[in-house]
Amino acid sequence: MSSHSSIQEACFNVCCSSPFSSHSMTQKQEEEEEELEFSVIAPGGSFLTKDIKFTSQESLPPLRTSFYDLITAFPDYLQTNQADHLRSTEYQNLSCSSRHVLLSHTSQQQPLFSYSQFRQLSGLNNSLFTLSCTQASSGEEMLSLAREESQFQTRMRKRIMSFMNLEESEYDMILTQDRSSAFKILAELYCFKTNPNLLTVYNYEDEAVEGMIRISEKKGVKPKSAEFSWPSTELVSEKLKRTILRSKRRRDKRGLFVFPLQSLVTGASYSYSWMSLAQENQWHVLLDTSALGSKDMDTLGLSLFRPDFLICSFTEVLGHDDDLTGFGCLFVKKSSSQALSEASEGITDPANLTVVKAEQSWITKNDETTLEDHNKASTSATEIEEDDKAIIEFRGLDHADSLGLILITRRLKSLTLWLVRALTCLKHPGSHQTETPLVKICGPRKRPDRGASVSFNVFDWQGEKVDPLMVERLAEREKVGLRCAYLQKIGSVRNKKRRDGQSMSLRVSVVSVREVEKESS
Repeated sequence: MSSHSSIQEACFNVCCSSPFSSHSMTQKQEEEEEELEFSVIAPGGSFLTKDIKFTSQESLPPLRTSFYDLITAFPDYLQTNQADHLRSTEYQNLSCSSRHVLLSHTSQQQPLFSYSQFRQLSGLNNSLFTLSCTQASSGEEMLSLAREESQFQTRMRKRIMSFMNLEESEYDMILTQDRSSAFKILAELYCFKTNPNLLTVYNYEDEAVEGMIRISEKKGVKPKSAEFSWPSTELVSEKLKRTILRSKRRRDKRGLFVFPLQSLVTGASYSYSWMSLAQENQWHVLLDTSALGSKDMDTLGLSLFRPDFLICSFTEVLGHDDDLTGFGCLFVKKSSSQALSEASEGITDPANLTVVKAEQSWITKNDETTLEDHNKASTSATEIEEDDKAIIEFRGLDHADSLGLILITRRLKSLTLWLVRALTCLKHPGSHQTETPLVKICGPRKRPDRGASVSFNVFDWQGEKVDPLMVERLAEREKVGLRCAYLQKIGSVRNKKRRDGQSMSLRVSVVSVREVEKESS
């Protein structure tokens, strides 16, 4: 028992070996890990005990026991301590002093800079760069404006494209005000006249996607959407396949296929093969990366299926209280740029065609030297450029690269699956036969299908659903950040049809959390 305590103490304080000394898990290890999740590991209340139920706050295990449960069920979590080290040295704003748990992120915004870097360069008073907006009137002009870059923006673009695993020779990058603006720009410029179809794959209501749908409807398009099953929220594959293949009947009846690879709300994952099927049937593919992990663009699937368009978003610093500078990115495959040929009279709102320019806003020592010694031959422009390049480090991206795809995926998987297990253990008190679950998961539970997002609903002892907005407010009192969302395009449980022959579709409100950034108490 003493050995267990010493291990628990060491693990809790993140005093563990380097993650680089490990190797990939074998199939046998994965099977053992599967068994560990449901075996009795320690005496007393534990999330690992098979069929364990917690029916009161007093019955919940303490934090240290819960952490021990986590590392017992997922021993690979101990090999991610490099992330804890970076957090303590570079992201001090995420420390436990605030005693907050932030699980309410609406999208995956990758930080460009670390908090310590931001504090050093700006003193926490200003943004590290400023954004200015320029109007365009066509796709050609927008791409032309996007290529007119400042020195800072050029470096930022090159670093972002390297981070996203995209080739500069293959894609153009357009800076936008935010993710929603990127969707609107593409909707305005995409030539729906010759490609009059829009097919989206979202099991939740997304404001950015809804903006694209509204613009397409103004252009006479009748948008279609994939349908999803309940309660797994998985794709109804046959219906989606039929919709994609319909474009094969007439070559000029293809369109835009908007695909996220993962649900930002339920964590449901979708196969890369849908992108391949759409491309084979002459659809243009837009990949939305908002639900992907920091290094998911390094996966083999994304290196094989190069989308025509890609949308992502970035922010200055992770988890800062102030509303710092953030922006969206629209990547356009150069061989697909002819699809952005909408005539000016087809634009529904010219204000949507806004290109963003980025300029460095902090003054470096080299800037001061240049001002003082402008006429001195000893000050070489090349030397200044090289010195500034060393100062302009996108440390937030560097940190994600240093952690790598395997470590980040391992950490997210461990936390997410443990959270699902913990939530499903919560019950209302009652006899063994009549115990009512406090929480019901909406979305996939299987290991291959689970992303980093979890959606659920809370129920009272009578089995009635508690309003998700109420759950969000109650959680806020305990300094836990959650968010509400609406699931959509959910097929009726009994698959009933209306009189007109169309399938019924449900709209379900849920609470959603995402394992991206945590300030643990």
